[in-house]
Amino acid sequence: MKIIDLKGKEITVTDLELAIMKADDYRHTDPSFKKMDEGLQAYWDDVYQKLLRLKDI
Repeated sequence: MKIIDLKGKEITVTDLELAIMKADDYRHTDPSFKKMDEGLQAYWDDVYQKLLRLKDI
């Protein structure tokens, strides 16, 4: 399975459940972090959502 990140890089996913857990860990849930690094937040939110869509296939 593969996804394309926001930078256009192809990422191969070998363990979907682990990838979802890791992406969720990297997403900041504290609102103060979102203001500090919105670009990083957007990246990991995008990866997380794409991984969840793979799970639904």
